[in-house]
Parts: sequence; C-alpha cells; structure tokens
Amino acid sequence: MMRGANFIEGVETKQNRVWMVLLITAGAVLGLIALLLGSGASVADFVALCARIPLWTYGAIAFTQATIVVLAALRWRVLLKAVSPRGQTLTLQHATAATTLAAIAGQILPIQLCTPVIRAWFALRFDIPVMRSLGTSALEQTFQLLVLISAAVLSFLFLVPTVGWVFDAVVPILVLGAMVIFVRFAIQVVSKLLASIADQGTSLLARTATRLRLGFEKAAQLPDRILTSVTALSLLGYTVLAALNVLLLNAISGVDILPLLIAYPLVLFLMSLPFFPGGLGVVEVTWAGVLTREGLPFDQAVEAALALRVISTLGFFLIAPLLLAGLQPAKRGVP
Repeated sequence: MMRGANFIEGVETKQNRVWMVLLITAGAVLGLIALLLGSGASVADFVALCARIPLWTYGAIAFTQATIVVLAALRWRVLLKAVSPRGQTLTLQHATAATTLAAIAGQILPIQLCTPVIRAWFALRFDIPVMRSLGTSALEQTFQLLVLISAAVLSFLFLVPTVGWVFDAVVPILVLGAMVIFVRFAIQVVSKLLASIADQGTSLLARTATRLRLGFEKAAQLPDRILTSVTALSLLGYTVLAALNVLLLNAISGVDILPLLIAYPLVLFLMSLPFFPGGLGVVEVTWAGVLTREGLPFDQAVEAALALRVISTLGFFLIAPLLLAGLQPAKRGVP
C-alpha cells in the first residue's frame, strides 16, 4: 500500500510541476502582450517589421537553426558513445530527430528539463538505457555552462579599453583556443568553485552548486579526446547561435553589433534558466533594455525584441520537418 501511495504521490507531484510550468509559460506570453501594448508599440508596426525581412533571410535562418540542432545532436552522440561499454550510440539522423523534438517541446516547456526526457524516450527504442540517455544529456549541459562562462569572460574583456582592433580580434581567439586545449583544467577550477559554494549550507544556491559540481566531476573523468571534441562542438554551437541572434537583431534594429555581442552571454543565461521556455519574456525585456540603452526608443526596442523571437522561431519551424525525418527508427543500436 505504501508503495502504491508513494507512486500516486509522485505522479501527482510531476503533474503539479507540469501545470506550474504551463502556467508560467502562459504568464510569460501574457506578459509579452502586456509589454507590447504597455510600451506604446504598435501591433501594425511590429507586423510590418517582421514582414520587412526578405524571404531569403528565412532560408538562411532555417539553415542556421538546423546547424545548431545538428551540433547539439553530435555532442550527444559523442557522449553516448563515450560512456557506453560497447560504444553504442545513435545515427546522426536519429539523434537529430530526438534533439529537434526536444527543441519543439522547448517552445512551451523549459528545454533543459524536457530535452533529457525526450531524448531518453527516443533512445530507449534503440535499447539504450534511460539513465544513460538522461546522464549524457545532463553532461552535455555541463559543457554548455562551461562555454557560457567563457563567453561571459570574453564579454568582460570587450568592455576593457584596449590598444586596438588587432588586440580585440586576437584575444577572443586565444581565449577560445585555450578553452579547448585546457578544458580539463577549466573543469577542475569550476568544480572547486562550485564545491566551495556548496559547502556554504543548504540554501537553493548551495544545492544547485552541488548538482552542478557532480556534473563537472563526471565530465572530468572523460578521456582527453572526448573533452576536446565536445568542448569544440559546444563552442561552435555557441558561436553559431550568437551570430544568428546578434546579426538578426542588428538587421532588425540597426543597433551596432558589439553591444549586442557583449550582452549575449546574459541573454543566453536567461534562456537557459529552467523556469521559462527559452527565456520567454525575460529575454525580450533584456534585449529591449539593451536596445534602449543604445539609443533606440523603447517602443521600437520592444518591437525589435519581439520580432527577433518571432522570426527566429519561424525559421526553426521551417526546417523542423526535415530534421524530424528520423522519428521512425528501426529498433537497433548503432556502434
């Protein structure tokens, strides 16, 4: 009886969490509508702003979104093979389909939470254990966090006065190159920092630091070639994602690229929070604040931030059917 009661209680808890997430999503959507109307922005101007983007641009956006998804699928495949006793993994087509399905779910649910679950459900059809799929997806997020920290350091360096454009161009290359080469050392440093935070008590921050530290410790156990390849793929994925958002927002708003590039690590951090689907709402407010600081009127800044969300999402859904081609897999593992 106790087991049955605990099971029912667990199911009810999960259902309550899903409803809470859906309510947060609905609140974020209503908040965006309130932001659009309260800022004095015009719905007609917003629609005109989206329509002003040339059709060929949507093709470029779709291709870029596909690249981002494929890079994420590649990272997962590499990690699956690395932790499997027999080197079992998925084909790139199947890994891409699972990652795309997770990205679609991430439009209404926090992607950090739904990605491991959807991937595990899909990989189970290939006899890949659920815990292995969940663990590798969580491990992949560890590398993404490491890259985000590196990007934040670069953003800080951009704010420091330098001797010229050559220095500005060389330093990021050196930092990113060092990140790939010395990734194990970087993981150990971050793990120690998280351990010191985790020792501070039982607060939410301490518990979060404990979970993150476990992920970094598992990452440190991987072979050097796996660490290097996954880090390089993570850096490449971040670069493509940053380029897509920054260049698109530059085309929409006319604001210089550099301040957008500096602000992007903060935006990506907000997108990564496991409370909002893709940072819905908080990302738009952040971008609107950045654009306003750069001299754009607030109503136009809000329109541009919302247009970025709509245009990039449309580009993703244009290519999604092609990426989902592997959703009907044969039940077999791929070495």
